[in-house]
Amino acid sequence: FMQVSMSNHKSTESSIKNLEIQVGQLAKQIAENSSGDFGANTEKNPKEECKVVMTRSKRETIVENESRTNEEKELGVEGEKENK
Repeated sequence: FMQVSMSNHKSTESSIKNLEIQVGQLAKQIAENSSGDFGANTEKNPKEECKVVMTRSKRETIVENESRTNEEKELGVEGEKENK
């Protein structure tokens, strides 16, 4: 029984050592591959501005500038009340 336990212990130790090596290698690869940007394939908006916003209810709102007008705010609030 003692020999089997020692054998299992050594096997477990070697498996843990191999896993530690693999984790170290993966960490090194991730550090080398990441250049500070997202992993996703992102593209910049070529016009650098948003012209239309599509809501979850598939309603489009044309945005002229970054600040919303009072009318758009009121429509948005009314639309949310209607959807509930």
